[in-house]
Amino acid sequence: MQMELRSVLKAAGFICLVAVGLPANLSVLLLFCRLRLSRGSLQPNDFILGNLAAVNLAVLLCRSIPQTLVALGLRRLFDDQGCKAVIFGYRIGRAMSICVTALLGCYQSVSVAPATPRWTALKRWLSAHLPYAIILLYGLNIFDCYGAIVYPQAPPTNGSIPEFTLNLEFCIVVFPGSQAYVVNGMIYTLRDVIFVVVMVLAAVYMLLVLYRHRQQVKGLRGASRASVGASQAVLVLVCTYVALFGLENVLWGYTLSVSRVLPAVSDARVFFASCYSALCPVLIIATNRRLAGNFRCFTHDKKGEDPSTPRESNTSHVKA
Repeated sequence: MQMELRSVLKAAGFICLVAVGLPANLSVLLLFCRLRLSRGSLQPNDFILGNLAAVNLAVLLCRSIPQTLVALGLRRLFDDQGCKAVIFGYRIGRAMSICVTALLGCYQSVSVAPATPRWTALKRWLSAHLPYAIILLYGLNIFDCYGAIVYPQAPPTNGSIPEFTLNLEFCIVVFPGSQAYVVNGMIYTLRDVIFVVVMVLAAVYMLLVLYRHRQQVKGLRGASRASVGASQAVLVLVCTYVALFGLENVLWGYTLSVSRVLPAVSDARVFFASCYSALCPVLIIATNRRLAGNFRCFTHDKKGEDPSTPRESNTSHVKA
């Protein structure tokens, strides 16, 4: 009875993530493709958001869908090579999700920085080098996720799970010993903590700049109002990620402290790790009126209006 309840809750949770996350991320990606074709280029913030939607989509495809199928009763989904590919895709997607979110926060904080010669030069340099920054992050995370290529296996047919194994049910990740088990987990945790700290510092700096600007310019209008909208959008994303990051890593710390992890604990950890990928595009559209306006035009195509036409909005320059 307890096993059936866990399967029902697991299936319901991951079905909700897939039902929300897949169409939302696909819609954001298709919208940016349309904007790219109509405008000839994307703004730097749109480029970052497009990459964020792509990696979030990878997380949902490589983890949430297999977890949903397992909860519905399917077990032998992949062989050893398939497990390596799926888990590596998830690890890269999840790692890039936090890295790109941190990059978005840094870009946003630079965008609202004072218009001094140094900050202006940094704004131009960062805008021109965003593609290189994304490529560098991919390279670092591919190197960091070597364990996702070496250790994953298909579940054994006899159901025997060895020690120091992450049991995802559709695949298992078998570490050679306790040292590899703990070191691998600590590497992932350290990387996440570093980028969460960067993310938070960027958001705090941006809020401080906007607060000082608000004290100098009473009755915010135009760019000031847009900056406030940008800060709120980034703050929502940062708070959401930090909250989910905290929940996931509490469970991850427990996972590293035992040699055999209960499936329910792994399910909860993976669910919280995947939540951001499903909620992120919804938050982006909800907190970005310019993007929401383009999204409505994209979905309804009212009166043949060009989606690239700017719309009046108090968050017309919101980057997140």
